[in-house]
Amino acid sequence: MNKIESFREPYDFLSNFYNCRIIYKGITYWNAEAAYQAQKCPKRAEEFCNLLGSEAKKLGRLVEIRADWE
Repeated sequence: MNKIESFREPYDFLSNFYNCRIIYKGITYWNAEAAYQAQKCPKRAEEFCNLLGSEAKKLGRLVEIRADWE
C-alpha cells in the first residue's frame, strides 16, 4: 500500500493551495485556502477571491479574527 507523503505531482489536487473554483456563501474563490482564510473575517471575505493560496494565507494572518473562530 502506497502512502501519500506530499501534495505534489499526482496528489497536487489534495492541497488547499490547488487552484480550483470554490463557491461558498455566494462568493467564488480560486482555491480552498482562500475560502478557509476568508472565513476568519467574513466582512473582508471578498478580498480573498482572487488570491493564490499563499497570498490568502498571508492575508489571513493579518485580518481581525472573528470572536468565534477558535
